[in-house]
Amino acid sequence: LTRATKVVEFNDIPALEAALADRDVACVITEPVLTNSCMVLPDAGFHDALRRLTRAAGTLLLIDETHTISTGPGGYTRKYGLEPDLFVLGKPVAGGVPASIWGMSEEVATRYGAYNRTKEPGYSGMGTTLSANPLQFAAMRATLEEVMTEEAYAHMDRLARRLDAGLTAVIQRNKLPWHVARVGARVEFICAPGPLHNGGEAEKAHAPELEAAIHVALVNRGVLIAPFHNMMLISPVTTSAQVSRLIAAFAAVAARLTA
Repeated sequence: LTRATKVVEFNDIPALEAALADRDVACVITEPVLTNSCMVLPDAGFHDALRRLTRAAGTLLLIDETHTISTGPGGYTRKYGLEPDLFVLGKPVAGGVPASIWGMSEEVATRYGAYNRTKEPGYSGMGTTLSANPLQFAAMRATLEEVMTEEAYAHMDRLARRLDAGLTAVIQRNKLPWHVARVGARVEFICAPGPLHNGGEAEKAHAPELEAAIHVALVNRGVLIAPFHNMMLISPVTTSAQVSRLIAAFAAVAARLTA
């Protein structure tokens, strides 16, 4: 599979155009925001160019929203009007229970339906261990009805904006060469100047020893954040007081680092 895969840096439109030039790419797979690293937001016009070039090459576009469903109901795709051929979302849709959903455009659904009517039965390409079991459906229904609501997202977005602003103010006050990135309820501080533009820059921005020291210092002040990418995710039950405590702890750590 990897021998038939082309890897293109996020936000690199000329490289994407070159990769598609031979018209031999079946599908482009991407997150709308690069998140499995220091967060990389799309440059202005990136998604428009991505969609235009894939359509021109006859290539399907798959958007993976597993980490960016934090953007709002319908994820980054709905909020920013993306038009993927395929849409996938992993375990957040079931509150962390192993599950996934996927959807497709009407055109792709029509073609897929025609294929299904003619293929040999019993070969879905999927295993059965994680396929449509009752626990998954119960968890997905509860998450969609009780957690992923307009009200919950509004609450998360409001506190995430406050966290973003608070961390940014601390960084600026202490003259640190860092920045903050956010997509909806997901906030990260990055120990490097920003914004970042691709995965290569994101890899270089990692500072493992410094990040580990910051995490320990935060824990010593009663605050625990995700132990990867300095990621903080506001939840529907996060309180304003908790955000204030996190900002205050971060400010204390930054002051010690720059003393």
